[in-house]
Amino acid sequence: MSSKLFNTRMEEDIKIRSYYGKFIFNSHFLVFLMIAAGVLLYTLLGLRETLSPSLYLDTLCALLMAVVLLPKYRTLLKEADMLFLPPYEKKMTAYFKRADIYSLSLGFALPVVAAVAVLILLSIGHELTSISLFFILAVLLYFSAFNIRRLSVNTAYKNWAVTLVLILINFISLMLVLVNPFFIIAGLLFIIISTVVMMKRSFKTLSWLNYVQYEKEALQQYYQTVSMFTNVKRIDKAFKRRRILDVLLWVPKADKFNKKYMYEYLFYRSFMRDHDLPMIVLRIIILFFIIIFWISNIYVSLIFSLFGIYLIVLQMSQIYTAQAYLLWPKVWPVSRTYIQDSYIRYSHKIVFVITLIFAVMFTVTHPAQFFYSVAFPLWGYLLNRVLSKSIYKKERELSD
Repeated sequence: MSSKLFNTRMEEDIKIRSYYGKFIFNSHFLVFLMIAAGVLLYTLLGLRETLSPSLYLDTLCALLMAVVLLPKYRTLLKEADMLFLPPYEKKMTAYFKRADIYSLSLGFALPVVAAVAVLILLSIGHELTSISLFFILAVLLYFSAFNIRRLSVNTAYKNWAVTLVLILINFISLMLVLVNPFFIIAGLLFIIISTVVMMKRSFKTLSWLNYVQYEKEALQQYYQTVSMFTNVKRIDKAFKRRRILDVLLWVPKADKFNKKYMYEYLFYRSFMRDHDLPMIVLRIIILFFIIIFWISNIYVSLIFSLFGIYLIVLQMSQIYTAQAYLLWPKVWPVSRTYIQDSYIRYSHKIVFVITLIFAVMFTVTHPAQFFYSVAFPLWGYLLNRVLSKSIYKKERELSD
C-alpha cells in the first residue's frame, strides 16, 4: 500500500517538474547554458595554465564542494497525512525507502557539475592519489549528509542549523584531505560521529508534523527557484514592511491620487514589501557581479550581464500577476488599461535603476570598454516591453 501511495505522489511531483521544466529550459535558456558551459570550461582550462598551487585555491575547491554536497530530501507528504497515516506508521517503511531513492536522484546534477570544475582546479599541484581520495571522501560525505538530513527531520534541530553543520563538516573534511591524504581518516570519523549523534537525537516515533512541515518548506523552495524563470501560482506569497525602504515609497499627490496612478503606487509598495522578490533581485545582482568580476573576456561578461537583466525583468512580472488578478481589481474596479499602464510606468522605472546598477558593475570590472554598458538600459526597456505584452496577451486569452 505504502509503495503504491509513494508512486502516485512521485508521478504527481514529476508531472509538476515537467510542467515547469518546459518553461525554464526553453530554447533561449538552453542556448545560454551551452554558452555558459563552454565559457566556464574554456576559462577553467585557461586558469590551469596560469594559476599555481596555493592554499587559496584548495580552500576554494573545498568550499565549493562543501556547499554542493547538500542533498535534497523529499518525502512528498501532505498535510492530510498527519490525520490518516500515523496508524499505519509501521507499514510505511517501503514508502520512506522509495522517498530516499527519489530524493537522492534529485540532487546529483549540481555536485557532478561542480566536481568537473573542481577536478580541473585540483589538477594544479595535486597528485592523482590525493585527488582520488578527495572525491572518494566527497561521495561518502554526500551520502552521509543525506542520512543526517533525513534523520534531522525527526529531531528538534532547526533546518538552517543542520545545513550549517553539514557545510562545516564537509569543508573541514575535504580541506584536511587536500592538506594530507592520510587525514581522510578524520573525515570518516566526522561522518561516524555526526551520524551517531543524530541517531541518538531522533525521536522514538515519527514526528509527522515535522515531516509534513519540512516537505512543505522544501516544495516552497522549489517553487521559489522556479519563480526566477516563470510565474508560479502555487507559491505562498507573503508581504512584510521594510522600514528602511519606506523612503523609496512616494506618496501620491492629491492630483495623482486617482484611478490612473493608484495601481502604480500599489506595484511599488508590493515590490518593496514582497517577502522574496527584493532578496531574489539582490541575490541575482550579487551573483552576476561575481561572475562578471571573475570572467576577463569582455564579450562573455556582456552576455552574462544581459542575461542577469533578463532574469530580473522576468521576476518583475510576478508583481503584476500577484496584484492584477486577485483582490485589488475587486476593491479598485478600474479598466485593465489603467492597470497595465501603471505596471509599465512602475516596471520601466525599476528596470532602469537595475540596468544602471549592472552598467556600473560592468564599468568597474571593464573600465576600458565602459561604452558597452550604454546598451543595458535599452536592453532592459525592450525586454520589459516584450514580456509585458506577453503577459497582457495571456491575460486576454484567459478572459476570452
